[in-house]
Amino acid sequence: MKRKLMFFLLVILVLGMVFCTPRPKKVLYVFNWTDYVAPELIRKFERQNNCRIVYDTYNSNENMLTKLLTSNAAYDIIVPSGDHLQIMKEMGLLSKIEKNSLTNYHNLDPMILSKSQIYDPLNEYSIPYFWGTVGFIYNTQYLSHEEMQNVSWDLLGDEKFNDLNVVTLLDDIREVIGVALISNGFDPNDCSEEALAVARETLLTWNKNVAQYDSDSFKNDIQDGTIWFGQAYNGDALQVMEENEKIGFVLPAEGATLWVDFLVIPENSENKELAMKFIDFMLEETVALTNADYVQYATPNKAAFALLPFEIQSNKNIYPTDEYLEKSHMVINIGEDILKMDAVWQEIRNK
Repeated sequence: MKRKLMFFLLVILVLGMVFCTPRPKKVLYVFNWTDYVAPELIRKFERQNNCRIVYDTYNSNENMLTKLLTSNAAYDIIVPSGDHLQIMKEMGLLSKIEKNSLTNYHNLDPMILSKSQIYDPLNEYSIPYFWGTVGFIYNTQYLSHEEMQNVSWDLLGDEKFNDLNVVTLLDDIREVIGVALISNGFDPNDCSEEALAVARETLLTWNKNVAQYDSDSFKNDIQDGTIWFGQAYNGDALQVMEENEKIGFVLPAEGATLWVDFLVIPENSENKELAMKFIDFMLEETVALTNADYVQYATPNKAAFALLPFEIQSNKNIYPTDEYLEKSHMVINIGEDILKMDAVWQEIRNK
């Protein structure tokens, strides 16, 4: 009798362990730019969905794509810029997004969705995340606000900075060569022999003053005076400005490149359902508001924009005037012509 009782109790114990042991949490693998989401939103999504987010970062579209093509990494969410969205779509790396299942899709600005069709004609594979431009970040201990008014991209080649190693450019072939083209009156997507020859000469002049090509460390270097000024994405600059009143930002007079970054789901994602929940979460207006406040880039979420303080809505460094936008250019996929740009890029980087 005692044996039967002990056996019965053992069975109850085993069943209790089976049914009471918490199931392992689902994992969402996100691959995104550095400092490009409010950390509190990651934690909030994890709590709401009883999941865990593994968050990896990159500092250029090229590095992101290289990792995807050369490793076994299977991400669920990636955030490419428009030209690389085109590349990834053409390579069959992306899964279509079921927009009808996104309850917050209506919060997106129709104007941004329309402009995004230059990359994704039917908005089938992508959701606009943020958009913006590039300009100069600068330390007012070395360059005053007055000096930087109506500044030209040509400041990068000014002889007064020769041998000082106080200038930085982004580690981004399209942004660097793009503004060299713009400063000479060309479209940043122009790969004609004439355009690239002129841009090359400009870049060789600028390169004499460039201490580094980097898309991250300049945010610290500009504050401690290691770097005096350089090229920066507007949102990155505004993040630094919030922390340090000595830092300024300005859009050069000639115009600049324009970009849109997107949320996409890779074709090899192993958790597409959770990825869709993440996208819908990021589109919710109060979530998008929190994210825009943290990231400091222009939000494509019209519902969130309406909730922003007036001083943010009217900040021309975040939301440039229509006049400035007219002389700025979207960076698009240029196909095999990228090899022509890369030849110039490698020559400059190896000088």
